[in-house]
Amino acid sequence: MAEKLAILAVVAGLALYWLRVERPKEEKKKRERQMMADYPDIIARLTVLTEAGLSLPQAWLRLTADYEEKRPRTGRRCAYEEMAVTGRQIRNGVSPGRAFGEFGRRIGLHAYIKLGNLLEQNMKKGTKGLSDMLQAESYQAFEERRHQVRRAGEEISTRLLIPMFMMFGVVMVIIIVPALMSLSL
Repeated sequence: MAEKLAILAVVAGLALYWLRVERPKEEKKKRERQMMADYPDIIARLTVLTEAGLSLPQAWLRLTADYEEKRPRTGRRCAYEEMAVTGRQIRNGVSPGRAFGEFGRRIGLHAYIKLGNLLEQNMKKGTKGLSDMLQAESYQAFEERRHQVRRAGEEISTRLLIPMFMMFGVVMVIIIVPALMSLSL
């Protein structure tokens, strides 16, 4: 009875460890992957809207409005939720430059920090050259996304090696066992 209780305590301890430590880490990684997947789209849409003649704050508010309209169908996207927070800050009177800088720092990922700083600087210095910088950032973001997809494909192929070797072992046993049995007879 005491042995069963000790085993149960160990299992409960491992479960609590996973719930308190590993699960939040996994959720954070999932959130970061989702945000990085959305980054090229956000940059491309900002580029298109600013080149179409909207000011940066107007383009930002337009993106957040589009997201909030589509959210019931597409689901919650963390990067767009943070953009919506920034949009509310802008509508409530916070200077757009400050709001963009806080956006990047709040997310904490290098690409978003860079975007926030880029937008903050352009709000201070003026929008001259913003289109070119956004296009360059968009190109770089799509290249990074392509590399991420390639790395994910390589990880999947590596994970598939273990089951493949296991199947190879089973096939070898199926072939070798009958051969060895026929030799011993």
